[in-house]
Amino acid sequence: MSATKYNSMPFTRTTALRLVKISAGILAVFLIVAYATWRSLNYARGPSITIDEPKNGATISASTTIIKGKVERVNSITLNDKPIFVDEQGNFSETLIVFPGTNILTLKAHDQFNRTVEKQLRIQK
Repeated sequence: MSATKYNSMPFTRTTALRLVKISAGILAVFLIVAYATWRSLNYARGPSITIDEPKNGATISASTTIIKGKVERVNSITLNDKPIFVDEQGNFSETLIVFPGTNILTLKAHDQFNRTVEKQLRIQK
């Protein structure tokens, strides 16, 4: 029986450069795909509303109160169907008249894909 002889290619500078180029290309494609996926997750999550104050169920003794909070990924927001102003960081602050009894405040936000999120806040006077 004769032994099979394998010809192996020597590891040269050209081979090393080719491996570096291929590895760099694969890494670049991976980084681009990972970055695109990370950026698109914000769009997939849709709009969000966070109400900082007053807390839901709070009792207000004054005739007015300030509702403060933050929105993310929104194009427009309304409070009881009236548009409110949002700064560049997504913060909002609105002064409201509080009537005796239970006051129900409804915040609605829409994003660029017309997805909607709604939060209700109940306060007492």
